[in-house]
Amino acid sequence: MPNKPKRLILTSLLSAVAAALFFLEFPLFPAAAHLKLDFSDLPALFAGILLGPGCGVAVELIKNLIELAVKGVGTQLGFGNIMNFAVGCAFVLPFALLARFRPTEKRGAGRLAAACALSMFLLLAVGVGMNLVFTPLYFRSFLHIELPRAALYGAVGYATALNAIKGAILCAAGIGICGAAPRFGKFLK
Repeated sequence: MPNKPKRLILTSLLSAVAAALFFLEFPLFPAAAHLKLDFSDLPALFAGILLGPGCGVAVELIKNLIELAVKGVGTQLGFGNIMNFAVGCAFVLPFALLARFRPTEKRGAGRLAAACALSMFLLLAVGVGMNLVFTPLYFRSFLHIELPRAALYGAVGYATALNAIKGAILCAAGIGICGAAPRFGKFLK
């Protein structure tokens, strides 16, 4: 574990990288062009595994605050950032807690598989729950539209598909980070 100043510097740098990646987003589904894939959770996952779960959560928070400061509240009125933070933490926190091990450790692959499974489950569960709560609230409170149930379920379906793709990418990256972790150990000390 690196000393506190080094952890602070690395967390700050990873937050800046995450914020930059947050602006590089692209839509996956033409029918739901407002849902965009970005890779801003990768630096948070990196921080969570190598620096500790708290650093991963800090990167998630800072990147969302930077995005809000640069883009402003905009059309999402902060709802997108709240949901991004919750979903990102739902993946990064359990993955970082479970996956922090030495690759030579017995049962290391099992812990990594458990980290992927639990993190993916929580990412999807939190995403569905947040979308079922926040989407109707957003439409009702700010757009003054009562969202029909079929439209809500369609929106939740697209968001869940996007989160599943994001979770698969994060799982693959997390496995790679854990495999490379011993090489980073010398630098982090």
